Amino acid sequence: MVLVLTLAAPAASRAQLSPGPLARSHERLEGSLQCVKCHAGGRGAGGKAQMTWLCVNCHKEIGWLTERDRGLHARVRAQTCASCHPDHAGKDFALVSWPDGGTPERFDHAKAGWPLEGRHARQQCADCHKPAFRVSQAARLSQRLPPYVGWGGLEQRCTSCHEDAHRGALDKNCLKCHDVEHWKPTPRFDHDKTSYPLTGAHTTVKCAECHASPRLQLANDARGAPIPRYRPLEHQECSACHADPHRGKLGATCGRCHETTSFITVNRTSFDHDRTRYPLRGRHTQVSCEKCHDFSGGQVAKNPPFATCTACHAPDPHAGTATLAGRVADCASCHTVDGWRPSSYTVAQHRLTRYPLEGRHQQARCSGCHVKTAGAAAVAMRPATTDCTSCHVDPHDTQFARCTDCHDLNEFRPATIDVAAHQQFPFHLEGAHRAVPCVACHAEMRRALATSTLALSRWSGPPLLFAGPKGGCGGCHQNVHGSQFADAFRPAPRFDHNRDAAFSLKGAHTGVPCDRCHRSTRGADGKPIVIYRPVATACEACHR
Repeated sequence: MVLVLTLAAPAASRAQLSPGPLARSHERLEGSLQCVKCHAGGRGAGGKAQMTWLCVNCHKEIGWLTERDRGLHARVRAQTCASCHPDHAGKDFALVSWPDGGTPERFDHAKAGWPLEGRHARQQCADCHKPAFRVSQAARLSQRLPPYVGWGGLEQRCTSCHEDAHRGALDKNCLKCHDVEHWKPTPRFDHDKTSYPLTGAHTTVKCAECHASPRLQLANDARGAPIPRYRPLEHQECSACHADPHRGKLGATCGRCHETTSFITVNRTSFDHDRTRYPLRGRHTQVSCEKCHDFSGGQVAKNPPFATCTACHAPDPHAGTATLAGRVADCASCHTVDGWRPSSYTVAQHRLTRYPLEGRHQQARCSGCHVKTAGAAAVAMRPATTDCTSCHVDPHDTQFARCTDCHDLNEFRPATIDVAAHQQFPFHLEGAHRAVPCVACHAEMRRALATSTLALSRWSGPPLLFAGPKGGCGGCHQNVHGSQFADAFRPAPRFDHNRDAAFSLKGAHTGVPCDRCHRSTRGADGKPIVIYRPVATACEACHR
């Protein structure tokens, strides 16, 4: 009781000295017993400091802001509360002494730690300082009662006043992409800093085409408009946004073939032709894209046909003369993509034609028979005839009917003519002639051929006529008798002295050696000859 009286006496004393009624916001502090709640330190500098402490003790939101260096009070912490908030001037007295013109509208908001810029600078104070936006801890600490809620309690975070259009999917700091002048466009947003930089035609696409696409099955806002989705958003493959025109046949990695500049612009450095219906093989791997594809304007046109070789390689060098089973064959039937030459047409395949290859013909080059022509068919696929002379020179100058009568397909030399076959010719081989080599009689065969083939295009040798020797036996043999039998002697394997000579051998003459009567001598050329005629037939010519 003593303590109460002690405190009450000063209070009553001060109440009697009150300068005037308190402002409406402090009217609950009226009365002599309430003074100590604001005036506890007495008058003077120390008293004012003590009063400032009591103000902050009641206005905890101011202390909270000042401790965090936020708001206007953190910047004027050296001043006492009463220097800006005088009281006892009546219920309608404004407790805030506004600098810079004396009205809230003229207050320099930068002094509160947040300069108003852009569209914020054009807003009315009440547009932002209203209960709905007082979301900070300072608002919860405030003991103010409506309608005198004060100016504190707002946050500088955009979403404290504005709806988060991204529903928490992006950074809470809206100013990383937006500015305070306009919500759209987003001048501070750089798509290149995201996980999907925009290149090519993507740079001209409107944001909504990707982030508000119907394929995302987005929810709608209160107005019925779709709420864009910015993250997460699939973008690893083009098919996440674009329909696959290849229906999965070429895989999901579109970037291996296409570029973002245009769908029909091909990425040549990584394009894999093996994924197409026509993989490149052989010499085709060395062909430039422009040889097959039309890149007018830097973009590939419609793919060329490729079912047949002649779709790209025209005209047909054989002019339709290359046929198989009566039908014009495609180039791939005889050639490969590794090279036009040599042909892949085999000897076994040639056996199915009207002219099977046998013997040395199996080793012949195709161009030896199928030569270039000046006609529509650059290469003759069908020789006019199958006669030997259609491809080969006749070295015998047509004096023999058929080449195959003397030769076969294995070799031109030696010929197939043997002793028995020689009987068909005028000079039959008999006796020692059966063992005589051909070149002994046919001297033209001794001459080496200037070329290794009898092909029409390469033959340059003299004809092989094989004419019979002139002069009878003397055409081939030296006459050991000289001219003794130049007129009457005919070669006979069974010479009969009694029949063929003028002197018959009888009696003891039948056993006399020939050289006892037919002496040897030398002819005009110095070579030895045996004298058979004339020989003296008188007895005394040989006998004494």
